[in-house]
Amino acid sequence: MPRLLRFRLRHVLDVAFLGSYLIAALFPIYWIFVSSFKTPLDTLAIPPVWLFRPTLGAYQNIFVLDDYAWYFLNTVVIAIGTTVIALAFGSLAAYALDRYPFRFRNVIAYALLGTRFLFPIIYAIPLFQLFNRVGLLDTRTGLIIAYTTFSLPYAVWIMQGFFAGIPTDLDDAARIDGCSRLGAFWRVILPISAPGLGAAAIFIMLLAWNEFLFALILAGGGMARTLPVAASLLVGQRQIEWNELCALATATIVPLLVFFGFLQKHLIRGMVAGAVKG
Repeated sequence: MPRLLRFRLRHVLDVAFLGSYLIAALFPIYWIFVSSFKTPLDTLAIPPVWLFRPTLGAYQNIFVLDDYAWYFLNTVVIAIGTTVIALAFGSLAAYALDRYPFRFRNVIAYALLGTRFLFPIIYAIPLFQLFNRVGLLDTRTGLIIAYTTFSLPYAVWIMQGFFAGIPTDLDDAARIDGCSRLGAFWRVILPISAPGLGAAAIFIMLLAWNEFLFALILAGGGMARTLPVAASLLVGQRQIEWNELCALATATIVPLLVFFGFLQKHLIRGMVAGAVKG
C-alpha cells in the first residue's frame, strides 16, 4: 500500500474514532438539555420523543415556584468565595514554599497533598461538631471555610509548580527597584502567574460547584443548600421529575461551561507550566 494512501486511511480512522468519542461524550449533555424543554410525559415516552413542542414549564417550576433560584445563588456565592480565598492563601503559601529555603518545606508541601489522600467522610463528623458549636451549620460561611480547606492543596501545588518556572531574577530586580518581598509578589510575580491562577481557579471552582457530601451534611437544612443537594430533592420514592431534574442540571452545567470557556487557555498553559519545574 502506498505511503500516502496509508497516511490518508490512518487520518480517516483517527477522525472517525475521535468523532465517535465526541458524540458519545456529548450526547448525554445534549439529551439533558433537550429534555429540560419537554413535558413530564414526553420525558417518559418510549420510544423517545425527538420532535416536540418546547416548553419552559420545568424552568418555571424550579426557579419561580420553588426555591431553586436561592439555591443557585448559594452555589454561586460559595463557589466564588471558595475560589477567591483558596487562590489568595494558596498563592502566598506556594510562593513561600518555592522562594524561601527553610527546613521541612518539602515535608509541608507533601503533607498538604497528603490530606487529599484521606477519605472525605473522615472530615465530616469533626467538621459537623465544630460548626455546630460555633454556629456555622447551614451557612454559606461554613461551606466556604470547609471547601477552602479541601481546595488549598490544589492551589498550593499548582501555583508552586508555576512559581518554580519563574526566574528569581525578577524578584531581585523588583527588590532593587524598591519593592518589598510582598510588593514584588503582588506587582511582578502574580501578574506573570495569571495562567497558573486560571488553571487553579478552574479546578477549585469545579470542586466547590459540584461538591455534594459536605453540602448535604453541613448545609442540608435549606438556608445554604446548594444545587447538587437541591437536585436530590427531585428524586422521590415513587416519582422522579425528569424534566425538572434536567432543567436543574442544565442550569448547573451552563455557568461552568461559560467559566471554562473564559479560562481554558489559562488552564492549558497553567498545566504545562505547573508540570515543569526548573
